[in-house]
Amino acid sequence: MTKVKFRTPSGQAFYPWLQPGRPDTKFDSAGKYKVQLKMSADVAKPLIDQIKQVKIDAFGVKDKCHMPYSTDEETGEIVFKIQSKYQPRYVDASGNPIPEDKVPVMFSGTTLKASGLLDPYDKNGKGVSMRLGAVQIINPVSGNGGEFDAVEGGYTVEDDTDHVPDFQNQQEETTEAHDY
Repeated sequence: MTKVKFRTPSGQAFYPWLQPGRPDTKFDSAGKYKVQLKMSADVAKPLIDQIKQVKIDAFGVKDKCHMPYSTDEETGEIVFKIQSKYQPRYVDASGNPIPEDKVPVMFSGTTLKASGLLDPYDKNGKGVSMRLGAVQIINPVSGNGGEFDAVEGGYTVEDDTDHVPDFQNQQEETTEAHDY
C-alpha cells in the first residue's frame, strides 16, 4: 500500500498534544503527538477527496474503512484526526523552522496547518491514517488568561503584595477549634 503526502489547510486545533518532548502517554506509554484539526467542509473538501482516493487505491470502492475525519454534528465542520509516535517538525507562519526551545505553548483554539503521510492500513480492520510529520503554527493560543479585558480599579496581583495571609496562625486556630 502506497503512502501519500498530505498538507491540511489552516484549521483550529483541538486537544493538541504537540509540545516538544511531551507526547500524550495516557493510552500509549511510548506516547503520541496528536491533534484534532477543525475546519469548514468546503475548505476541507480537497483533503477529503485525497483521503478517499487513497482509500480507493488501497481497498477498492466498496470496502468499508475507518477514515481519519468526522463531521461535527453541531457546526457541520470537518474534524481531522492527525497523529504520530514521532515528534513533528515545527515551522512558523512564514515557513521558518522553529527550534524546539522556541515552540510556543499550543492550547485548543490554536490556528495551524499539518502535513505528513496518508497511510492505509489493514491490521485490526481497514482504514486510512493521517501520520503527522510537521506543524505550521499560524496563531498560537496559550492559557495566559488573555480572554478577559482589563477592569479598571479591580484586583491585580501586584496589589496583593502586602496582604499575605498568615497560614501558620490560621492553621493553629483551626487545630484548636477542632479537638483532634
